[in-house]
Amino acid sequence: MNKSILWLIGLLFVTSLSIVSCSESDGAEDPYANWEERNQRYIDSIAVVAEANQGNEVGQWKIIRSYKLPPLGLNETGDVNDNVYCKIIWNGDGKESPIFTDSVDVHYRGQFIPLNNGSEVVFDQSYQGELDLLTSVTIGWRLKGVVVGWTTALQQMKAGDRWEIYIPYDLGYGKDLYSPYGASIAIPGYSTLIFNLTLVKVIPLKGTERSLIESLETVE
Repeated sequence: MNKSILWLIGLLFVTSLSIVSCSESDGAEDPYANWEERNQRYIDSIAVVAEANQGNEVGQWKIIRSYKLPPLGLNETGDVNDNVYCKIIWNGDGKESPIFTDSVDVHYRGQFIPLNNGSEVVFDQSYQGELDLLTSVTIGWRLKGVVVGWTTALQQMKAGDRWEIYIPYDLGYGKDLYSPYGASIAIPGYSTLIFNLTLVKVIPLKGTERSLIESLETVE
């Protein structure tokens, strides 16, 4: 075997090792690496944008403090993770917002922040493709049965409103891996939840039912 053939074989061997090495490196890369840190940076950046563009018109933002927290005192600023950040996509013609004891019919799509590889993961949705209000079937929820971020935002929405809402992990599924009912994949801890949310209908409880629930909650 002459030297040129030996040289060629050696070159092919080194090249194959390089390809395998790169492949293994790519395969080992965790798309959720530094997930807590990246999610916090993301919600911090959203907070800055929302703060600078607050209003009630399409394209503007609302910053809504968690309904579970007391109002801020004079000169208090609170924490970034105490709020839901809502970008107005469409203003509906509804007149009233749901309250904690009500139910709602909604359309929604939920996803994570972009992963390390740039992909976007939808973890739950009520419709496929683009939302078609004429054909898409709504999903019904009790406000007291969803994550704090949803309940917080929905109590400020009116029928027909469509918002893009950004929920810090504190107001979402928390620090631990969670598998919500109906979701296609598990939710990693510290995940910011991004929802395209449309409130279609508000379904109030009847007077007697509402009074009973409110009295039970007072006892608790």
